[in-house]
Amino acid sequence: MICHECGKEVEDDTRICPICYVSLLETGSFFDKIAKIEGFFLSACLAMMVIMVLLQIFLRNFFSSGIAGGDAIVRHLLLWVGFLGAGLATRGGMHIRVDIASKILSQKGMRVANVFTDFFSVIVGCFLVYASFSFVKLEYQSADKLLFMHLPIWAMESIIPIGFLIITLRFASKGIERIFKLVKET
Repeated sequence: MICHECGKEVEDDTRICPICYVSLLETGSFFDKIAKIEGFFLSACLAMMVIMVLLQIFLRNFFSSGIAGGDAIVRHLLLWVGFLGAGLATRGGMHIRVDIASKILSQKGMRVANVFTDFFSVIVGCFLVYASFSFVKLEYQSADKLLFMHLPIWAMESIIPIGFLIITLRFASKGIERIFKLVKET
């Protein structure tokens, strides 16, 4: 594959050019549009976290009081940043992985192992989506609200099943793509 930015040849499985660090995934697909929306929300949540923390510091130092529920909203924004970041990391293949198999297996063996890894991740992801949805459902039934703007806690925690779903769909998409590549090679 050739990087569209710097023109250097990179490996087919590479998602970010090692020379110029440009994403090689820009295809205009549905997942690219979702990634842009994720990136926007990630940036917005991070900005809100920073503003909220700085505002809390300012108010506590100069007025001896902070924003009611401000710490809780920062913790929930951290959830959003974490899950949106994990979704984008999965998209770019930047998630944590154990690389010992790459030293033992051939390239084709590694491709087959990657397919199994992707679908194992899908199975685990499905369990996590279900468990996190059950958790958010319990929060919804409790009707608890944050002190800050009286936001329902379940709404702030809804990123947990959404984040796991995005990650799971990305692993499924990549697994299917890898199967087609394997079939095409043989």
